[in-house]
Formats: sequence, structure tokens, C-alpha cells
Amino acid sequence: MNKEEVLQASRRENQNKDVYELEVINRGQRIGGLIAISIAFALMLTERVILDIGTNYAYFLIILSAGTGLWIYKAVKLKRKHEIALAVLWALFSCFAAFEVIRGYIG
Repeated sequence: MNKEEVLQASRRENQNKDVYELEVINRGQRIGGLIAISIAFALMLTERVILDIGTNYAYFLIILSAGTGLWIYKAVKLKRKHEIALAVLWALFSCFAAFEVIRGYIG
């Protein structure tokens, strides 16, 4: 491959986006996700410890669904056994939390 073919292949792969811009977007999404999970965890602890309300599984569902999404995406893209196993495990935990949320709403 000559220089032009490599450049053209790179442009196709990155859809004419700057590699630095892609990295900034990726990092920003990670930071945003961590902030959202931290806030949900702080609310969960506040209700449980300070307000003595009990366990609100809706917060667990928020936190677990973020991890589930990540592991399912990795399992689909990488197709490695441990990613698939972790995706299934996280999905099971998320289903448990969803069940508890629904059970809490029903009474």
C-alpha cells in the first residue's frame, strides 16, 4: 500500500473524524458515565444511611444498567468468552434489580 491508500483507508475507518476528537468524545462519555453512577450511588447511600428509608433498587438498576451496557457492547464487539460471561452476569444482576424495582412499585 502506498501513502495515499493508507490515508484513504484511515479516512474511511474514522469517517473523516480526527483521532484526537474521537478520543476526547470517548473520554467525555466515560467521565459522564462515572459522574452519573457516582450521583446515583450518593443518592442511594443518602436514602439508606442518612434518611433510613431502606434500599432503593432503582439506584442499583441505574448503576447496574450502565455496566451491563458496557459489557454487552464489549461482548458483541470482541466475542471473548470472559466478556460474554461478564455481560451475562451483569445482565442477571440488572434483571434482579429491575424485578425488585417492579416489586417495590407493586407493593
